[in-house]
Amino acid sequence: MIRITELRLPLAHPPEALLTAAAQRLNISESAIRRLTMFKRSHDARKKNTLLFIYTLDLEVEDESRLLKTFADDPKIGLTPDTSYHFVAQVPTKHSTSPVI
Repeated sequence: MIRITELRLPLAHPPEALLTAAAQRLNISESAIRRLTMFKRSHDARKKNTLLFIYTLDLEVEDESRLLKTFADDPKIGLTPDTSYHFVAQVPTKHSTSPVI
Protein backbone atom coordinates (compact mmCIF):
# COMPACT_ATOMS: atom_id res chain seq x y z
CA MET A 1 0.00 0.00 0.00
CA ILE A 2 1.07 3.56 -0.67
CA ARG A 3 0.81 6.32 1.93
CA ILE A 4 0.21 9.95 0.97
CA THR A 5 0.78 12.51 3.71
CA GLU A 6 -0.17 16.18 3.92
CA LEU A 7 -2.93 16.12 1.32
CA ARG A 8 -4.75 19.43 1.88
CA LEU A 9 -8.42 20.05 1.08
CA PRO A 10 -10.85 22.80 2.12
CA LEU A 11 -13.24 22.12 5.01
CA ALA A 12 -16.33 22.13 2.79
CA HIS A 13 -15.09 19.62 0.22
CA PRO A 14 -17.43 16.85 -1.00
CA PRO A 15 -16.53 13.25 -0.02
CA GLU A 16 -15.57 12.27 -3.58
CA ALA A 17 -12.97 15.08 -3.66
CA LEU A 18 -10.67 12.92 -1.53
CA LEU A 19 -10.40 10.25 -4.22
CA THR A 20 -9.95 12.87 -6.93
CA ALA A 21 -7.20 14.69 -5.00
CA ALA A 22 -5.33 11.44 -4.28
CA ALA A 23 -5.47 10.43 -7.96
CA GLN A 24 -4.25 13.86 -9.05
CA ARG A 25 -1.40 13.76 -6.52
CA LEU A 26 -0.21 10.41 -7.93
CA ASN A 27 -0.91 11.41 -11.56
CA ILE A 28 -3.15 8.38 -12.11
CA SER A 29 -6.82 7.87 -12.96
CA GLU A 30 -9.37 7.40 -10.19
CA SER A 31 -10.15 3.92 -11.52
CA ALA A 32 -6.53 2.84 -10.81
CA ILE A 33 -7.19 3.25 -7.07
CA ARG A 34 -8.60 -0.01 -5.73
CA ARG A 35 -9.08 1.08 -2.11
CA LEU A 36 -8.63 4.32 -0.19
CA THR A 37 -8.33 4.35 3.59
CA MET A 38 -8.13 7.51 5.66
CA PHE A 39 -5.40 7.01 8.27
CA LYS A 40 -5.56 10.49 9.78
CA ARG A 41 -7.44 13.77 9.36
CA SER A 42 -6.21 16.98 10.97
CA HIS A 43 -7.19 20.63 10.87
CA ASP A 44 -4.99 23.46 9.66
CA ALA A 45 -6.26 26.67 11.24
CA ARG A 46 -3.14 28.78 10.97
CA LYS A 47 -4.87 31.15 8.53
CA LYS A 48 -8.33 32.19 9.65
CA ASN A 49 -9.50 32.85 6.10
CA THR A 50 -8.50 29.42 4.77
CA LEU A 51 -9.28 26.55 7.11
CA LEU A 52 -8.16 23.19 5.73
CA PHE A 53 -8.27 19.48 6.41
CA ILE A 54 -4.91 17.73 6.16
CA TYR A 55 -5.18 14.04 5.31
CA THR A 56 -2.91 11.03 5.56
CA LEU A 57 -4.21 8.35 3.20
CA ASP A 58 -3.35 4.71 2.53
CA LEU A 59 -4.08 3.53 -1.00
CA GLU A 60 -4.15 0.22 -2.81
CA VAL A 61 -3.32 1.00 -6.42
CA GLU A 62 -2.51 -0.75 -9.66
CA ASP A 63 1.22 -0.98 -10.44
CA GLU A 64 2.34 0.06 -6.96
CA SER A 65 6.03 -0.62 -7.55
CA ARG A 66 6.13 1.76 -10.55
CA LEU A 67 4.54 4.55 -8.51
CA LEU A 68 6.97 4.02 -5.64
CA LYS A 69 9.89 4.33 -8.08
CA THR A 70 8.37 7.43 -9.67
CA PHE A 71 7.92 9.17 -6.31
CA ALA A 72 11.08 7.83 -4.65
CA ASP A 73 12.35 11.36 -3.94
CA ASP A 74 9.02 12.68 -2.64
CA PRO A 75 8.93 12.57 1.19
CA LYS A 76 5.11 12.80 1.21
CA ILE A 77 4.56 9.62 -0.83
CA GLY A 78 5.91 6.25 0.20
CA LEU A 79 5.20 2.76 1.39
CA THR A 80 2.67 2.41 4.21
CA PRO A 81 4.55 1.49 7.41
CA ASP A 82 3.72 -1.67 9.36
CA THR A 83 1.59 -0.52 12.31
CA SER A 84 0.64 -3.95 13.62
CA TYR A 85 1.62 -4.88 17.16
CA HIS A 86 4.67 -7.09 17.62
CA PHE A 87 5.42 -8.73 20.96
CA VAL A 88 8.65 -7.51 22.52
CA ALA A 89 9.55 -10.79 24.21
CA GLN A 90 8.30 -14.33 24.40
CA VAL A 91 7.94 -16.46 27.51
CA PRO A 92 10.03 -19.66 27.40
CA THR A 93 7.94 -22.78 27.02
CA LYS A 94 9.80 -24.78 29.71
CA HIS A 95 10.90 -23.37 33.05
CA SER A 96 13.92 -24.98 34.70
CA THR A 97 12.92 -23.48 38.07
CA SER A 98 9.65 -22.49 39.60
CA PRO A 99 8.37 -19.09 38.58
CA VAL A 100 9.07 -16.09 40.77
CA ILE A 101 5.96 -14.69 42.36
